[in-house]
Amino acid sequence: MQLAQQPHVPGVERDTAAQEVLEGVSSLIRAVRCIEHRQLMPDAGLRRADASVLKVLLKDGEQRGGEIAAKLGVDASVVSRQVTALEADGLVSRRPDPADARVGLVSLAPRGKAQLEAMYSSYTQQLRAALADLDDDALLAAAQTMQRVALAITEANKVVRRSQSTGDR
Repeated sequence: MQLAQQPHVPGVERDTAAQEVLEGVSSLIRAVRCIEHRQLMPDAGLRRADASVLKVLLKDGEQRGGEIAAKLGVDASVVSRQVTALEADGLVSRRPDPADARVGLVSLAPRGKAQLEAMYSSYTQQLRAALADLDDDALLAAAQTMQRVALAITEANKVVRRSQSTGDR
């Protein structure tokens, strides 16, 4: 997808390669959201944000809500509300942290793991079908590139946030 070569804002130089990455990422996000809207289990009430919490727990195991929030880049109060709802649905469980009883540890319940695995299995099947013309090497190369881009953007965002919080520009 080649974008117009002229800058959209007069006097601002256009970086075509960076803009193409931005457009590619935006297109990918839209495509994934289309799959999510069709695949998220409405009967179970599993939303994208719920799946994100469950995925963190699956990947990293039991942890405090604040740790989950930090990994997702959201406020701890957001995760606290999500965990309460997920616990009520039997998808996660909480117990007091032995190191600090004021804090709870959240873990993935078997039902939550099953729902998350079913959802990602369906995603994987759809993605494999959609990308049938790419072999495993091409898929892995694309995944590595996307992960490098995501990491670079995340790290750059951290620097920007630190400079904004300290007033450095």
